[in-house]
Amino acid sequence: MGDAFEDACVEGWETLEHTVTLPDADDRHVVATAMGGRADAIVTANLGDYPMDVLGPLGIAVVHPDDFLLDQLDLAPRIVLDVLREQAAHTRQPALTPIDLIARLARCGVPGFADEAGRLI
Repeated sequence: MGDAFEDACVEGWETLEHTVTLPDADDRHVVATAMGGRADAIVTANLGDYPMDVLGPLGIAVVHPDDFLLDQLDLAPRIVLDVLREQAAHTRQPALTPIDLIARLARCGVPGFADEAGRLI
């Protein structure tokens, strides 16, 4: 992760963890890390685990992966489609075409993104 994103690792989040109240205390480290890293959003399919009445005042949004990927596709369609092609080209056992990869993404919880990417590719 550090090779791809130089600032991906957040340090010092531990001191923030006790300041967060969530339905599941085991999720507090996620918000504390977002706070420490000054993230604008947490991308998760578990939207209910991160209530907006807690995150809103912190300036952190909660975004479903399907919505996040659709936003990326809208902002930079050529780059996203190139990444899908590149990712498919690197698959082995089985080798996947971009369309195969998109179908798998649909089954993994991002059907809106898969539909739109499939239409554009």
